[in-house]
Amino acid sequence: MPYTAGILTFVFGALSAAAQSDPNQPDALSLLKNIEATYSSMNTYSAKVTSAVSISRLETQGKMDMETSTTVTADSSGKFRLETTGLMGRLAVYDGSTMWLYMPSTNSYYKHSLNDSSPAAQTGAQFGAGIGMGIFGGANPLSGYKNLIAALKEAKVLGSEKLHVNDSEVDCWVVFLDYEPVGSQEISALETAGLPAFGDLTRSRTLWVDKGRYLVYRDDSPIRMTMQNTNSPSDIKQTSKVESVRVNEPVSPDVFTFTPPSGAKEMDPSKFKTKTPEAPQTKN
Repeated sequence: MPYTAGILTFVFGALSAAAQSDPNQPDALSLLKNIEATYSSMNTYSAKVTSAVSISRLETQGKMDMETSTTVTADSSGKFRLETTGLMGRLAVYDGSTMWLYMPSTNSYYKHSLNDSSPAAQTGAQFGAGIGMGIFGGANPLSGYKNLIAALKEAKVLGSEKLHVNDSEVDCWVVFLDYEPVGSQEISALETAGLPAFGDLTRSRTLWVDKGRYLVYRDDSPIRMTMQNTNSPSDIKQTSKVESVRVNEPVSPDVFTFTPPSGAKEMDPSKFKTKTPEAPQTKN
């Protein structure tokens, strides 16, 4: 994909020039393992995140830009709550067995029950949070940042920069990750989680990581996707920045419950799935 390769080369070069070199910078793989270990050991995570999303459809040369503010709360059991404001404002709650998605603009919601004993269901909840939810303003970090190395093609530490987090300047490593295209197992998992499936999806990301705590404070994720049964790919770039974060503080169980507001309409989650067309029959 020359177009995508050109974008990634430009972004990679710009970040390399902007990030300050550091003779003590770690090996990229060791850094990622430290991030995974940090998030795997957490009990709870709460943060306020601002995101900027740009969506470009290559066939029509159309473009849409959005800005969102998201509060995210998650625990080590996999439960999470995402509340997003802005054009794509919505509430997403996973209570350990059911995924809920509520759209305030239409006062409508849908829910999808997931069987805890099913590996596909668990993968769908985690992968859906990291990709399906992440595209529009947030994800469950206790799932997404536990599994950075899986399907990784390349990783490189670009240098270091300072970010403003929790009202202070924090020294961060800047690391670039490039992944294998999403496979059929992940696509099936997305469908299991009640999220749209993709015919093709390529992804990379650049992370800004606290040198002392190994927390991710910024996540730039350019993605190229093609929805099933379409021929036109779309390029999506999301920049998510953590404004404030709290780790291992008590969280009320009520945070991970959802009660539909008065008058809210329940929608059919199957309408969000993409059906695979039947193979054409051949005549004898």
